[in-house]
Amino acid sequence: MPAPADPKLRAIASQTGLIGPHTGGITMGHGIYLLNGQVSNRLVSHELRHVHQYEAAGSIATFLKTYPEQIATVGYARAPLELDAMQHERDAP
Repeated sequence: MPAPADPKLRAIASQTGLIGPHTGGITMGHGIYLLNGQVSNRLVSHELRHVHQYEAAGSIATFLKTYPEQIATVGYARAPLELDAMQHERDAP
């Protein structure tokens, strides 16, 4: 999985384990990166929700002012933007 180019996000990803052996996918801008063997409707819908969040924030830069802080403060599993993406996961054939 590629590390984020943004130094702050890269540091948080490293410190919190956001990117690690368990990471099946990540969204960077409008690019969604998925590991071979990890592609599922659930994961794709989760990552597409992050694209929506970027657009709703008005820019990726604005999104990246909030997302890393949430991950660093409350952790990945309790970050509001992650919880939102989890609520929009779809399990479809």
